[in-house]
Amino acid sequence: MAFVLIKGWFVPGAGIPDGDSVRFRARNTRLWAKLDGKPVQIGKGKKTKGTVQLRFEGIDAIEKGAIMPLSTKARDNMLKLIRYEKEIEPEPEGYVLARMTDDRSGRPICFAYAGKTIEHDGSANVYLDPSRLARSVNFKQMANGYAYPLYYNTLLTSLREKFTDALKNARRRKLGYWPSDSTRKGVTVRKTEDLARIAPIWPKLWRRLQEYLKDHNSLDDFIPFLEKKKERVDLLTLMEERGLHDIVTVKGNTVALTEPPENIRVVGKVGRRNRQ
Repeated sequence: MAFVLIKGWFVPGAGIPDGDSVRFRARNTRLWAKLDGKPVQIGKGKKTKGTVQLRFEGIDAIEKGAIMPLSTKARDNMLKLIRYEKEIEPEPEGYVLARMTDDRSGRPICFAYAGKTIEHDGSANVYLDPSRLARSVNFKQMANGYAYPLYYNTLLTSLREKFTDALKNARRRKLGYWPSDSTRKGVTVRKTEDLARIAPIWPKLWRRLQEYLKDHNSLDDFIPFLEKKKERVDLLTLMEERGLHDIVTVKGNTVALTEPPENIRVVGKVGRRNRQ
């Protein structure tokens, strides 16, 4: 599967980075037009001018509003991986491999790399194999335990399996999120404020809870809420499709997933893979 290579600089100071997203300034902004999907939204503000918000492929870090200090540790680990140093290297050089955008936000869905490459800027025939994946910021976040898997049906099996190997190793070594992860065990929530205190869970589930709790004060209607969204997932152990609501359980005000995140592949249309 071919990707477009785009060189530039990571610009954390232009936005609010987290464990799976940071702003980036391309050497040649016209290269963003090579990506499929909604046109990339290039910043025009004083700080964001010329930059775009990246979304790292294959991983999902817990949200900024989730439990501290894990949310900030995930961000800080990402900043270390891109070689950011506030006083010495505030805009570290790097490059991304991308082929599409999120059609809801216009963000490039990419694999991010720190440093330089001898490959040509704008090369549109770059192949990404598991070996090259292992050098990406995406993979290293997973390997360090600061990312959950967020696999879509457009991600190559070989890359997904490489990510999953890194996840299992991080879990075995009790790195990052994994000592306190409660995705399968379940967390108890009654109101939005609880989301900042619960143990880490699969971020997609956390976001759905955040959306739901804006208008509810119990989980009584959470499953019907998910059902109405009609989000579909593949269960990789069975290779069967389900609704997201089919793999969520609610008992009182405790919610959990019935499947580990690495067994879930979100069904999306090419060029329309929405994080939300």
